[in-house]
Amino acid sequence: MLFYLLSYCLVVLICAVFQWINNCDYVLSSCSINTENLNAILQTSASIITPIFAIWGYFTWREQEVYKTSKEIMASILTQTNDIYKAWKNSRNYMDIYSRFDAYCLRDIFPISSETLENSELSRKELQRIRNVYVLLNNLYFSLNHLHIINKKLNLDKIFETVDTIANELEECMRELSEFQSQLTFIKYNYTDQMQPEERIREICHKLDFSSSPLGRVDDYGKKVDDIFKAITDEIINLSDKI
Repeated sequence: MLFYLLSYCLVVLICAVFQWINNCDYVLSSCSINTENLNAILQTSASIITPIFAIWGYFTWREQEVYKTSKEIMASILTQTNDIYKAWKNSRNYMDIYSRFDAYCLRDIFPISSETLENSELSRKELQRIRNVYVLLNNLYFSLNHLHIINKKLNLDKIFETVDTIANELEECMRELSEFQSQLTFIKYNYTDQMQPEERIREICHKLDFSSSPLGRVDDYGKKVDDIFKAITDEIINLSDKI
């Protein structure tokens, strides 16, 4: 604001100097204040300065709007990230509902029929738990793109990379769920030549349902998920502070 005010004064001063040169023959004492000339100077300078003020006002308003909108979107992104984290953790939690993964791992102790294990309806519900997380992730991706359009000064590369990592992990979980379902089908129809190694299937069970892990086993995949979300949360907070 001060810069434009000084610019206005400078224009008035320049016009006054030209008036002095043209009308006063470089002699200050021979000059008298000419109201018409003064008005002309003010009108001329005003016609130059007014658009400058208008442009300055627009860019100031736009910068404030970008700041405000960026802050709002960043807050929303942080909330969405926390929601995805909770949903992903919940998708691996079968403590309060029937778990085919747990039943599979304990079938030597608690025998269960292959028909019960191979239940396709349960498979769809398990898949939907993972898909629900994927939907939330897509919403986060949309918000990040929106922020990128609004504020191109922000470097979102690390966040986008982490989102891609999460997407790849969820897709891998869905593929492993399909692998698990296929194993149950092979068991049901005794296709022993197509079965995966037992250790491989148990690893899938522990990954998709942390409660199916043996007592005392460290939930390595859960720690991996925690680390991924800690990284993306820290990056979001760091960028938010830079806005």
